[in-house]
Amino acid sequence: MIKAVFFDLDDTLYDQLQPFLMAIQTAGIGGLFSDRLQIEDLYKRLRRHSDRLWERHVSGLMSLEELRFERTAAAFLDIGINISEQTALQLQQNYEREQKQIALREGVEPLFEQLEACGIRIGLITNGPVEHQMIKIRALGLLNWMDEQAIYISDGIGIAKPDPEVFHHVRLQTCCEPERLVYVGDAWHNDIVPSYRAGWNSIWLNGRLQQPRAEESDVEYMECRTINEIMPLIPSSGKSETGCLL
Repeated sequence: MIKAVFFDLDDTLYDQLQPFLMAIQTAGIGGLFSDRLQIEDLYKRLRRHSDRLWERHVSGLMSLEELRFERTAAAFLDIGINISEQTALQLQQNYEREQKQIALREGVEPLFEQLEACGIRIGLITNGPVEHQMIKIRALGLLNWMDEQAIYISDGIGIAKPDPEVFHHVRLQTCCEPERLVYVGDAWHNDIVPSYRAGWNSIWLNGRLQQPRAEESDVEYMECRTINEIMPLIPSSGKSETGCLL
């Protein structure tokens, strides 16, 4: 029986594209794009560069401020636009401000209610600075659904995804076998691969239709497009005391 389901935060429990769209507009660079699809493409590129650079940040080779500039500059360069450091900084500042207005994705609260009804613990595993992530966690009202002890933030525990040690660390804290744990995330490299390597059940919330890496074809995972598709994917192993097939 599954004992706990942990979630990624950014672009999993809320739509990270929405505050990015608003930040683009308030930074005064919306005119560089002809439609929303171009901005969404830029956002995907920014996320890929962020994942690529994160390990350099964790190892101390790059500050968080340098990472934020480099990922933004690289994403814009991918689409043929040179962006100044000042504009990149303004975009980041606007992005952080807009993130204080975020809301849970549709379907998250009903999913949490179902998990609670089945006696399954809910938790969070996310990369980032502790206070920065806690601002978003409070804005989303997540402390109504999970204990702070079930929230693991990379800068707080000293390990960051995609290192599978993050998941080993959380498993030890929960005193559960890895096969009784589920991780739900949107990023192939940061969420799905390391949770699988740590022996967890991995669910890929792939609403942006990304592709897995061919060199990691051994990775086993379940996949869905929306939050509403997650509950049926929770591995079943018999009937629990609550009557849930889990």
